[in-house]
Amino acid sequence: MSEQQVGQEQLDVTAMMEDLYEKLILLNYEQSYVKQKQVQIPITRGGKPLNRAYFVNQTNSSEQFGQFKTLVKWLFSQNDVQTADFNKLDDPVTLSQNILNEVKNMGIEVDFPPLKLKQGFGEYVVYVLQQLATKAIQKKKFQFKKAKIEQQSQTRQDEEPVQETGSVSSDSDPEVASDEEPEDVFNEQGFQKDEERMVIESNVNPQEWAKEVERAAQKIKIVIKPNAGEWRQHFDATKQYSSQIKTILPEARVKLERLTDELSEILDRISKREYNINENMHDMGSEYKKKNEEVKRIESQCKNYTNAIKEMGDQYKQISDKYEIVQNKLNEHGSISTDQSPVIRIKASITKLRLEIKQMDLRIGVLSHTILQRTYHDSKAMQERDFHENGLILNDSDELTD
Repeated sequence: MSEQQVGQEQLDVTAMMEDLYEKLILLNYEQSYVKQKQVQIPITRGGKPLNRAYFVNQTNSSEQFGQFKTLVKWLFSQNDVQTADFNKLDDPVTLSQNILNEVKNMGIEVDFPPLKLKQGFGEYVVYVLQQLATKAIQKKKFQFKKAKIEQQSQTRQDEEPVQETGSVSSDSDPEVASDEEPEDVFNEQGFQKDEERMVIESNVNPQEWAKEVERAAQKIKIVIKPNAGEWRQHFDATKQYSSQIKTILPEARVKLERLTDELSEILDRISKREYNINENMHDMGSEYKKKNEEVKRIESQCKNYTNAIKEMGDQYKQISDKYEIVQNKLNEHGSISTDQSPVIRIKASITKLRLEIKQMDLRIGVLSHTILQRTYHDSKAMQERDFHENGLILNDSDELTD
């Protein structure tokens, strides 16, 4: 719910409470309700007048509900509705339900639960009181008269202001003289002066002002004269109050004793009811204690089991981490042992080496043949040279002959 909606609801309840207050004034509740309650129960707040926002906001729920209950009872009596006496020991919810039933029997529409009245404040409480007050006004056949507006006389006599003479003359105060100056005063630039924003400057002579203060101080000084008969007045007032107390005391004492008897009777009934409840609930109380102890024992076991489960969970987590590490190692080892790519690479390398060896052998053979051929040609050339020089003949069998 937005802040605007909350503010609107608050305004509605305040307006309803204003209407209720005016209707209570018309019903003369201050005489027939407030004073009657003050005489019957002078020590309670039941007879204190309501303000115009008493049921709008929460101040004291129990006090507000009690005031609501007594006011509803009084409004029922104003509507000639016979209701049973509201017992102070009744449940607030039951009492609220009984009030709603009586309100429905009077023909007032209500569509909210009794818990709304149990709060003692708010829109629904003000609504019930407002409807009952409206019914009471209708019951008394109250009618509003039309307002009469008197015509004011058009001729008015001008009243001349009466100047009061004081101890300080206006001639001695330059500020009084300054008030008689015209309002439309312009400065050098031609703009009108703002007298409210101007700096107030005083041209009064300090010595004359001090003399005037000394002269006027004697006239305005308050002198309290001692009264010789004041103690006698206090004594007479004390005697009067004492006589009033002696007059009121017997009646108040009787009412207080009656109230004391009622309270003692109520306390006795409460103690008896408490004793009966304790006697009837003794077996159930012992059984409840046993069940409570058993629940505590089960809760302690459950706590122990929870701690054990937590420890086992931590152990399981550690074992799972170790298992994952071992499994990763086994997977790596298995992939290495079943991988044939190294063997294939080795076979390819061997094949490549064999090809290179064959090529090397071929090159070695070619080089050997080239070297042998070269050697043969060189040796043959040497033989021919020696033959020409020394007459040596080289046979085909490579043997030298003379």
